[in-house]
Amino acid sequence: MDYTEGNVKVNGVSIHYYRTGGAKPPLVLLHGATDNGLCWTPVAEQLAGDYDVIMPDAQGHGTSDRLDPGFAHIRHADQAVGLVKELGLPKPIIMGHSMGASTTVNIAVNYPDVPRAIVLEDPGWRMPAPGGGQTEEERKLHEEVREQMASYGSQTEADILARGRAEHPTWSEAELKPWAASKKQFDPTLFERLKMDMTTFEELVPRINVPTLLITASEGIVSEKAAARAAEIWRSGQPFKHVRINGAGHNIRREQPAAFMKALREFLASVK
Repeated sequence: MDYTEGNVKVNGVSIHYYRTGGAKPPLVLLHGATDNGLCWTPVAEQLAGDYDVIMPDAQGHGTSDRLDPGFAHIRHADQAVGLVKELGLPKPIIMGHSMGASTTVNIAVNYPDVPRAIVLEDPGWRMPAPGGGQTEEERKLHEEVREQMASYGSQTEADILARGRAEHPTWSEAELKPWAASKKQFDPTLFERLKMDMTTFEELVPRINVPTLLITASEGIVSEKAAARAAEIWRSGQPFKHVRINGAGHNIRREQPAAFMKALREFLASVK
């Protein structure tokens, strides 16, 4: 895949991006926490013939600027919109995974005139815990993730790649190599400074007013109950489509790439 790369300044923050280019509809891909823009390479390779694919490194990731003490997750949305404007992208389709999916939702809610449509790969949508706050299971999961991310600092990229092959035997080498490289690039203060907006999906979904594809998995974060709830509270006259893919966890496109691309291509064809 041929691509160029560059940087834009958004409110004083340098955001690095990769771009396949061409006179084609723009498609912006937003990665998850600890990944980088090039983690979308296998997807971008399949779409670059039809789309101008733009893959930014979120602040604190890849070669974009590091996080500052006052950083909050909503800034990722502001920066992605700034990138869209700096590059002069007309009504891009925006797709995000995990943290990037949350950013995509924030863009749709706070900048409704920017995206033509959005795609969400397993966003962090959980049914609210009784009484609010985190469940004990969620708290333990977050702590495990935090410890795992911290461990990358003492490992070489080759170590991380070997670990990835062992832990994710179904992932292709095209997925594993950029994934491993990204783990040596993210800001080590990420989980101290990444203050997530705790607004629930039940508050956000009714405010989305663009065509939306939600892709979830049998072993992912978004339960069938949460996905059904999202469809129930959808208020827009724009289409909302949910596709659930079996045999995958949180990294749906990496674990069931054919099913993921089928769902994605069908949706993209519907919003041309």
